[in-house]
Amino acid sequence: MALLLKNGAIFLHIPKTGGKWVADVLTRSGHVKRKLSHKHCGIHQLYSPTNRDAPRTLKRFLRGTGRASVSGPRPYLFCFVRNPLSWYESWFRYMSQPEMNWRNYGHEIDLRRWHPNSMLNGLGAADFNQFIRNVIAKRPGYVTELYGWYTTPQVNFIGKQESIREDLLAVLKQMNLSVDESLIYESARVGASKTPRQNVTWDPALNEEVKRLEYAGLVRYGYADTAAETRAA
Repeated sequence: MALLLKNGAIFLHIPKTGGKWVADVLTRSGHVKRKLSHKHCGIHQLYSPTNRDAPRTLKRFLRGTGRASVSGPRPYLFCFVRNPLSWYESWFRYMSQPEMNWRNYGHEIDLRRWHPNSMLNGLGAADFNQFIRNVIAKRPGYVTELYGWYTTPQVNFIGKQESIREDLLAVLKQMNLSVDESLIYESARVGASKTPRQNVTWDPALNEEVKRLEYAGLVRYGYADTAAETRAA
């Protein structure tokens, strides 16, 4: 859930990167002022001059033309990412759950029904590797593109799902916000998919192809070791 904090900072929730857990900890820590706009509001939605839900700090940051003014105040923005290959696995497990059954999310053309994952509608499959083939046939490098909608230069901090507890603690300290560290380290996962992990097994050749297609994201977001495996192959 995109959240406006009491100090004016904004947490942007990229799907399947641990955002529900982050929102839960922030809420229980007493730092949340209110939910903000779309659940997975991206930078473009957040900064749109037509966004009636935008906080005053953003409205002051926008001129009447809708262009950002570097002279105005800008809120602190932060989000989390995860290894792009792991993202595909997580989305497959999530959508494979009986209660989800590859439901559609929004519409990729109708802006009134916007959702960051709407372009994956209709690409589901019972087999993980077929799902991946469906995605790369329509949108090669999808996860790198998805992250790019959120991690623009306006964003101050990009944490990792793999080190989410340490990174959330780091960003809170960076904002000089108090937090009970035990709450961070003892809070259980929120929103984890129930589909068994063994249901996801990569076809080796397809795995290498996705590494190639997601190479820019793997390097940009600190997963160079995964990218290097492709170069060494």
